Amino acid sequence: MFTATVNTFFIISILYAIAILLKRFIPLLRKIIIPNSILAGFLGFLLGPNLLNIVKIDVDFLGKIIYHLMAIGFIALALRKVEKNGQKGYLGAGLIIVGTYLFQGILGVSLGFLINLFDKDFSPAIGYLIPLGFGQGPGQAYSIGMQWETLGLHSGSSIGLAIAAAGFGWATVGGLVILNLLLVKWKKSHQRTLIEKKAIEVRDYEFSDMDGMTIQMVIIGIVYFITFILLKIIEGVLSPLGNTGRTFSTVLWGFHFVIGAIVAMVFRKLYDKLKAKNIAKENYLNNFLLQRIAGVVFDFMVTASISAVVLAKIQKEFWGIFILTFAAGILTYFFVMMLTKKVFTKNEVENRIAFFGMLTGTISTGMALLREVDPALESGASENLVFGSGFSMLVGVPLIAILNFPAFAISNQKNILNLYGLIAMILYGLLLLVIGKLFLRSKN
Repeated sequence: MFTATVNTFFIISILYAIAILLKRFIPLLRKIIIPNSILAGFLGFLLGPNLLNIVKIDVDFLGKIIYHLMAIGFIALALRKVEKNGQKGYLGAGLIIVGTYLFQGILGVSLGFLINLFDKDFSPAIGYLIPLGFGQGPGQAYSIGMQWETLGLHSGSSIGLAIAAAGFGWATVGGLVILNLLLVKWKKSHQRTLIEKKAIEVRDYEFSDMDGMTIQMVIIGIVYFITFILLKIIEGVLSPLGNTGRTFSTVLWGFHFVIGAIVAMVFRKLYDKLKAKNIAKENYLNNFLLQRIAGVVFDFMVTASISAVVLAKIQKEFWGIFILTFAAGILTYFFVMMLTKKVFTKNEVENRIAFFGMLTGTISTGMALLREVDPALESGASENLVFGSGFSMLVGVPLIAILNFPAFAISNQKNILNLYGLIAMILYGLLLLVIGKLFLRSKN
């Protein structure tokens, strides 16, 4: 186990270093928008077992690393102290995010049923992975796919990663097409002043007996341990309930990163209260260091996720996945454009590009695309991504419940349950439509 961990760290580090050097010495790569983590991941995909087979990548072990990195990253983010922001515009941003999740889910499951008419081995449940792979990213798609694989979905983890990789392709290549073809005139008429990169000086954050980064990692480890114990207790309670209990328990293990984030927020609240009462003397939690930990974790996770895609494992579902992701990529752009035009009266184009990049890739690809039209981040689109994502976690809670339908459908081999899930998404979508219209009316 230790050797596999070290070898994996070496491989990802080398891939990342090669990506940095390629962008440094190849002018074309400097001009296009592609984060180093994504470029490194595609290098791993090409050099690994899929094509050249030069680099020996332990795909199964990479999957386990992705699973844990997702929880660690979300715990680090949830432990930060976030200042309250009263801007109501984030409600619209949150509705855009959740609305797009629902659109992608409805589209994916509907097409999944259509493909199932011609290929009985293709499960409509795969359609539920579209909003996870596109809207949430590789960690969630792999995590849920892996749990569904244990319930009976063929190569569920690999399918989740393949869908997420396709999403990254749409976020980068599709984003480039949008920027270079659709926004040429806009960029000419919206001149913005480029800001030179500045070095950020950070005050040393350490104590007499430990480094500041060490205490952040210790706290993250404690929170993750509490999360693990909590999930084990829930599993013990649900297991005697039979197949239903075991299925629901499996779904919860797939959402371990959400449970971890909730535990982290509770931990932060308790810590702040102890600090206010002067019971806790030291201010151990540091926003800057926690953000840096999350950044490192997500960079490594993205590289590992793309590298871990094995085409041979999804050979049976390849054309079905291609149809789903191709349709989702194109239609997501037009759906996002429709919503941003209704919600944002100012800086609509910036928000459109940012939300498209995030809702096909991750928040990092959304920010990368945004910087091309808003280098100084003056439009407010970056804040809409961040705070809208936080609000969407609350609005999107019913979607987590809906994901029980495909889990039960896979474990019980009853496609009708996937149909019930589709109907539930449509009904929730109609509810959000009413809420959105009320929001727009109050805004006007």
